[in-house]
Amino acid sequence: MKCPEMTPRIAFLRKYYKENAPVSVFGYPPWKVQRSETLYVKGWIEAKDAMTTRLRRAEAERYVQAHQLPVIDPQELLVGQPDYHPFTPEEEAEYAEIEKLYNNVIPRKRGRADHMGLDYEKLLRLGVCGLIEEINAYDEKLDLCNGEDLEKHEFYEGCRIELDGLLTLERHYAEEARKMAESENEPRKAELLKIADVLDRVPAGPAETLYEALQSVHFYTFSLYGIYSAGRPDQYLYPYYRHDIDGGIITDVEAQELIDCFCLHYMTNMCSWAAAGFEVGGHTRDGACVENELTWMFLNSIRHTHSADPSVGLIITENTSEEILQFAGEMLAEGYTHPAFWNDKGIVDSMMRHGYKIEDARWWTHSTCVEITPIAKSGVSITSPYVNTLKVLLAAIEQADDSITFDGLVEAYAEGMRRQMQKDIYQENMWQLERHRNGNDPYRCSVLTDDCLKRGKSNESGGAVYNFIEPNMLGLMNVTESLNVIYHLVYKEKRLTLSDFKRILAENYENDETLRQYILHKIPHFGNNDAFSDALAKRVADIALASCAPLRTFRGAEVIPGAFSYREHAIQGRTTPASPDGRKAFTPLTSGSDPVQGYDTSGPTASLLSTVGWQPTRFLGGTAVNLKLSKSTPDLPSVIVALAKTYVQTGGSELQINIADADMLKEAQKNPDAYGDLLVRIGGYSDFFVRIDKDLQDEIIRRSLM
Repeated sequence: MKCPEMTPRIAFLRKYYKENAPVSVFGYPPWKVQRSETLYVKGWIEAKDAMTTRLRRAEAERYVQAHQLPVIDPQELLVGQPDYHPFTPEEEAEYAEIEKLYNNVIPRKRGRADHMGLDYEKLLRLGVCGLIEEINAYDEKLDLCNGEDLEKHEFYEGCRIELDGLLTLERHYAEEARKMAESENEPRKAELLKIADVLDRVPAGPAETLYEALQSVHFYTFSLYGIYSAGRPDQYLYPYYRHDIDGGIITDVEAQELIDCFCLHYMTNMCSWAAAGFEVGGHTRDGACVENELTWMFLNSIRHTHSADPSVGLIITENTSEEILQFAGEMLAEGYTHPAFWNDKGIVDSMMRHGYKIEDARWWTHSTCVEITPIAKSGVSITSPYVNTLKVLLAAIEQADDSITFDGLVEAYAEGMRRQMQKDIYQENMWQLERHRNGNDPYRCSVLTDDCLKRGKSNESGGAVYNFIEPNMLGLMNVTESLNVIYHLVYKEKRLTLSDFKRILAENYENDETLRQYILHKIPHFGNNDAFSDALAKRVADIALASCAPLRTFRGAEVIPGAFSYREHAIQGRTTPASPDGRKAFTPLTSGSDPVQGYDTSGPTASLLSTVGWQPTRFLGGTAVNLKLSKSTPDLPSVIVALAKTYVQTGGSELQINIADADMLKEAQKNPDAYGDLLVRIGGYSDFFVRIDKDLQDEIIRRSLM
């Protein structure tokens, strides 16, 4: 399919958003940690007479929406982004007092509450007013003298309160668009009046056109001040696209421009160190393969937006066309970091093994980076906790003496993992208990999550159909490689004792660089299709899964781990001592679910075959396999496609490509102003190279050199 070219509007908006995007504060934009908090606390204070803490939260959410300043930037077609204009000195002083209340008085939010895909089909079909009618129908059946029904009534009342706030925000935006139109010339005047006209209808009512559908999804989602996947937009938006094309309402160029506008808003809503996006392709709930015009257009938008977000995934099925795979390969070869490739069959089969119904398993999404959650039915808590598995191994090594066998050492590590997971999931369950009582996420999430309305329970109270916890296992490949090195040096070659190795680690290889170089270059490493290390990786993965298997969440669900890093591999590495894999103290752990950087020296195919050996699709909490390729590789797009197909066909889960040049990265580190558009893949997400921490930059450069 030949996709439309980028329009001048999109070129302008990309430049405008990039130059005017909020500066991150501890990884979050100012509006997230300041302006929204200011409004939230004011709403909390004003709602002092609310009958319950949970209703007081809902009232505070309504206050934020009702008092948020409408922001409509030049040439925008879709509106609803947060207000992030700078604070005045008076507002700064006010925030200093507000922050004390927010941190010390209002019940704290702990654990993961967003990171999910909502039921956008339902939103587009009913609109907010239709959702309120459904809520009222459930509420009218309750007996308020019944304690269980009273709790349901509280939930329904909170939903109404928050949706009322959303309707107020919608009205304020429509009013602002009309006010701005009064002082504008054509064609902008007509565009602003069209924006107002669209906002008169959505999200309050059902969407009828592609424009209305995109506006409704955007407005609802980004009013939530969180991270939410857009799910499968090439599926739920397709009827609106076909309606408009068949009716002569829109052209493909205009449809692409609207999609680009939708995707560009991730620049204004997502901060550095975060990720949100969607999947395209895959299957419908009833098993039909999906590849339509919108699949192509959303992929095409990667080129037009040229940004870290949205994080776009292309789901590969047995019927995915060579044409669209080549299209994706060409974009990656050009240096874009999206799309990632996903194995639909492997993921669906894994979900079904954990009790998902087949129609729900087919409709999955990556909720932020690479975690797998069901669309519209998720109470799944992801990446909480992060578990530093390398520290668990180092503790087991420290407690062992020279009499321990290799199998005994592995079992000591396994026992340490069991204890660690019991401790960590206890903490998560206590947090879930507290969120059940006092809430965390906005009720608006529960409105679009099955079966919350039917059950009369919020997402945080267990109203969703699926409620797994997906902890993230950091450093599993460091553990694999550390055990591999110990096996070779201590048990096979007998070059040193375990006590000798402990001393060397304590000294951070200070007087043993020769040994470290031997570790780096002479020992057979995981990632080279080596039978022993591949089997060891499978054993380590099995231990991670087994440490979670007996545990249950507060909501009665399973614990299913992930094995990627996000950016935690650098953060956790800063407190992790030297390890037997040759890693020096306080340096980053492995960045994803692939071999330790530089150890897969037999080529990308061997590296991928080793990786699939530990069956990463079992880790529904997410895996991120970073594959680095040289830009000078002959016929690079076709090579990318071949590797992606190999990885999927042999049982891989997620594959992301970095086309990185070490010299360019070093130059960007020295002259960041000249490389503002340089994108890199990190541990499951993308970011602009020049805005990440130096230790992450150094780690990516090292990865590119190897």
